[in-house]
Amino acid sequence: MNIVIVGAGPAGLFLANRLLALSSNHTVQLYESNQHPTNLEYADTREFGLGLGAKVQQYLNSIEGLKQQLDSQGIKLASGGLILIPRRHLCALLVQLLTRNTHQISHQNSRLSINFNVPVVDVDLVRHEVVIEKNSGHETVAYDLLVGADGIHSVVRKAMMLSKPDEIDFRQQQRPHLWKVLQLPMPSELQQSPPRLIQLRKRNAQFGLVFGGCLPGKNGNLTALIFWQPVGNSDRINSYGIKSQQELQQMLPKKFPSFKLNEEQAAAFLTAQPGHEYWSQCRYYHDLQAQAVLIGDAAHSMFSLLGQGCSAAIKDAVVLESLLRQHSEQLSLVLPEFFAQQVEEGHAVSDLGLIALVFYHRWLGLLYKITTLLWVVVLRQPSIFARLNQVDANYVQVLHENRFWIWLAKKLLPNP
Repeated sequence: MNIVIVGAGPAGLFLANRLLALSSNHTVQLYESNQHPTNLEYADTREFGLGLGAKVQQYLNSIEGLKQQLDSQGIKLASGGLILIPRRHLCALLVQLLTRNTHQISHQNSRLSINFNVPVVDVDLVRHEVVIEKNSGHETVAYDLLVGADGIHSVVRKAMMLSKPDEIDFRQQQRPHLWKVLQLPMPSELQQSPPRLIQLRKRNAQFGLVFGGCLPGKNGNLTALIFWQPVGNSDRINSYGIKSQQELQQMLPKKFPSFKLNEEQAAAFLTAQPGHEYWSQCRYYHDLQAQAVLIGDAAHSMFSLLGQGCSAAIKDAVVLESLLRQHSEQLSLVLPEFFAQQVEEGHAVSDLGLIALVFYHRWLGLLYKITTLLWVVVLRQPSIFARLNQVDANYVQVLHENRFWIWLAKKLLPNP
């Protein structure tokens, strides 16, 4: 079977590993519009670490050699058993293991072809072909199975929507907050015992709330993820409309006076374009006639608070590979069953992410935190964060357990 995977993020690379191990008859071609992840400069200045819980660690450990690499390259948090690792670092590890484990590195008659800086610009679902863009021009690539692992702006999903808009029924909302990442040198008083988390939270009479947190990085720095909700044109690029390193310094916690910005990192932060987060859902994750399927953010994107984007995407890949194994690659059985198993789970996890709207609400956030404290301390029950990272966690069940808060969150969701 010739499998084309669009998107070489964690889910696409993980799936490629599993598919090549599944059958010697599989050939896998990956196409990614971004640069090769072994160029880590971007990761060191623009990325926040993925939090890998017990469930996703179990999936990733199925790839030979990856556990040792995660232990070496990631940062283990004592609380919750999470491993923190930048997305690009994880992708780089998956690429290295993918090529090493298959011993086939993009040459003629190879079972594996990984193509970075090569976007898929068109998809012909009738002819079972994709069109890629190279420096030399456009080329057409045929497939037997097409996997859209290409994120919230998925080209594969767009083609499916054009083909069957009523069946796909794609819905999307943009979170009202923007975000940026700031790298900070570790203060001297924290170097002996790096913190698990430093919360950043400030209010401004003119602009409102700026919030986020700092987590330790492997390079000895702290990585701060900062969110804010713009209220006008002056804070569309930076919170509070800040333009200088001095103004940026004033945002940092006063209780750590030795927080000193690196001039280069501060300049990179101030000039970078802010990021967006999306909530999205599809009614169908597959097109049987087109022999195409969606996984990860292409099918179900979510807000970042609960840290389930990578875990949910990897779970899609696990289920797809398992069904191909179970049904001997009969797509007429595999794709409908994938739909039956994963759409409800995908809807549940994207809805669970909406709890961020409650968590960071001025008054409802306080109520939620008090309720959670009573739930955890008095009743000795796991928080939603701990619950989702349990190995046996089921998104539909966790959604049911938190149905009141999700109902409330949906009331706060901005109108499309």
